[in-house]
Amino acid sequence: MNRLIPDWEIRITNFGLGYILLCLVVAIAATNTGNNGLYLVLAAMLAAMVVSGVLSRRNVRGVLCELETVGEVVATRPAWLRLRFENRLRTGTAQSLFFLHESLPGPLWIDPLRPGEKRELVVEGRFPRRGVFRDADAGLLSRFPIGLFRKYRKASLSREIVVYPLPEVTPIPPVPPEDSRGGRPHPRQRGGGPDIRTLREFTPGDDLRDLHWKQSARMRRWIVREREAERDRVVFLVIDNALPSPVDSAALARFESAVARCAGQALLLLSRGAEVGFLARGVKVSAQSGRAQRLRILEALARLEPVSPADAPAFPSLRKNDLCWMVS
Repeated sequence: MNRLIPDWEIRITNFGLGYILLCLVVAIAATNTGNNGLYLVLAAMLAAMVVSGVLSRRNVRGVLCELETVGEVVATRPAWLRLRFENRLRTGTAQSLFFLHESLPGPLWIDPLRPGEKRELVVEGRFPRRGVFRDADAGLLSRFPIGLFRKYRKASLSREIVVYPLPEVTPIPPVPPEDSRGGRPHPRQRGGGPDIRTLREFTPGDDLRDLHWKQSARMRRWIVREREAERDRVVFLVIDNALPSPVDSAALARFESAVARCAGQALLLLSRGAEVGFLARGVKVSAQSGRAQRLRILEALARLEPVSPADAPAFPSLRKNDLCWMVS
């Protein structure tokens, strides 16, 4: 971290502002009256303010805070956050600490940390929107010792947080399952694929490796397995992320809705064994199936950002037989 940019902040509280105003009143009264007692009171108040500032700064600066997520994080759904605290002070207990983060419903009270103590907590939070967070936007807040000043120290991230979009349920897929399941041609055609189409009698030219021995012995004539054609067509879900006005709230809402529908459709097709890919301007996720592909598509959707049409790159190229579904 750059040493020229402090990772802590200090702000005066309402009580501290009132305390400073009271000091001014006492200072004016002591100056006008020349009363030594008022000067002593003023000196005591100023000393208390200085000591409060030094102690509050030391109380926060000695504590390190690190944040990371546990498992997958989906927007608006509960997620687990792991918090690590360490008091690096050799003397002095860090106390009156609150942890703040947008995913939490409110400030989280942290029990006092003894000198050199390390502590780990797991709490539940909700991220309000999808995206990639490289800055924690969280930290520790303290008003120790008497509440004149509010000290804040930023937390750090052990790694970036990727928040997946909340999938929108789509009960009926726009792409027919016959075409989406691995891109199988429809109607089914003969070929050398791994799936069995039907059983039939042997004809000259058939591959001897396709002989079905048990069925041939049962029917007392040669029976072969007729295989389906190889799957050579896949489904690509496409989102046009070029927005005429990226600051238009209505356009951004439609864009986020398209991202949510795309996530829901991808999960539905992948759950049926389909080979699914994803396309956007400047973004391409090759079509595959399985759980790993689910995570690749969700991460691409989490990182997807709107771009200006003037600077928008073209869509990546596809093969001739690949199917595309534009999510609008």
